[in-house]
Amino acid sequence: MRLDRVMAATFVVLVSTAIIGFSAGDTGASFTGSTTNPGQLLNTQSVTPPASFTSATSAVAGRIDLVWTATTSPAGSHTLTYLVLRGPVGGPYTQVGTTAGLTYSDTPGADGTYEYVVEAKMAQGAGFFTSGNSATKSNKSDRTAPAMSATCNGGSCAGWFNAAVTFVVSGADGAGVGMGTATTNVDSAGAVTSAAPRTITVSGESATHSVVYSGADAVGNASGNSSQTVKIDLTSPTAGGGISIASGAATGQLNVTGTSAGTDALSGVAGYRAYYAAAGASCAATPYTTFQYFAGNPPAVPLVLTGLISAQNYCAYLVTVDNAGNLSAASNTSNRAKAK
Repeated sequence: MRLDRVMAATFVVLVSTAIIGFSAGDTGASFTGSTTNPGQLLNTQSVTPPASFTSATSAVAGRIDLVWTATTSPAGSHTLTYLVLRGPVGGPYTQVGTTAGLTYSDTPGADGTYEYVVEAKMAQGAGFFTSGNSATKSNKSDRTAPAMSATCNGGSCAGWFNAAVTFVVSGADGAGVGMGTATTNVDSAGAVTSAAPRTITVSGESATHSVVYSGADAVGNASGNSSQTVKIDLTSPTAGGGISIASGAATGQLNVTGTSAGTDALSGVAGYRAYYAAAGASCAATPYTTFQYFAGNPPAVPLVLTGLISAQNYCAYLVTVDNAGNLSAASNTSNRAKAK
C-alpha cells in the first residue's frame, strides 16, 4: 500500500513537471489555475497564438481596428477567447481587451503609434492555457483634425484681385495619419469634396465672393468650416482730367495738378502714376515709359516729380490705379514746363 502511494505521488510530480516544462518551451504557452484532468491538460498544452495577425488599421476618433486569423489549436469543447495586448513599438505590452471573435477595436487614451499582439486563451478545467504572442502589428491612433489653410494665387487672399483667382485649400495633419480630403463651397453653390490639396478657380467681378472650406484627414477626422472672402475687380478706373504742370519749389522738381480726380466704383482708387518725358519744341508722343507713383485718393497735391534735369522741358500725364491694380487710360497730356 505504501509503495502504491509513493508511485502515485511520483506520477503527479512527473506530470506537473512535464506541464511546467512544456509550457516554458518554444510555444510560449502557459497554464494558469488548476485541473482535475492531467491527461486532457497534456492534450491542450501546446495552444498556439493566432495563425496570422492580418491588420491594424487606423480609424476615425483615435480608433485602431485589429483583424487576425484563428489559432490552429483545436478547441474542441473548450472555450476559446483571444487576449488583445497593446504597448509602445517593441513592447512591453499590457492587455486591453478580450474577445471571442477575430476582430477588436481599441481606442488608446492619446494620439500616437501603438503596437499590438494577440494571444489565444483556451479554458482547461478550473484554469486556462494562454498562448505566446502573435506577430506584431502597429499603427497610429489619431483623433486630431487637420489644420486647414487657403491661398489665393499662391499667397494671401487679402486685398483685391484683377483676374480670376486660383484658390487652393490644403491641410497639415502633424504627426497624424496624413491628409485625406478638402471641401469647398463657393458663394453657397454647394459643397464639393476632393483629395487634398484641393484647387478651384474663383472668378467674376465681386467684392463679396465667399469660399467656405474644410478638410479631413485620411481616417475622417474633420476640421470645422472656415470662410474666406475673395474680392475681384475687373473694371478699369477712370482717368483724372485737366492735367497741367509747372516748375517746382526745388531744383529738379515739377508740380503736377489736375481739375478732376480719377474714380473707381468697386475697389476704389489706390493712387496715380505720373508719367513724364523730356520735351523739345512740343511734347513727345505718348505713351511714356517713366513714371513716379503717388498713393492716395486724392494724393497730396500738387504731385511733385523729383530728380529731373534742371531747366529741361517736360510733359506729363496721369494714369489712375485702383486697389486691384487695374489701370485707367491716360489722362490728357499736360503743357510743357521746365523743371526747376
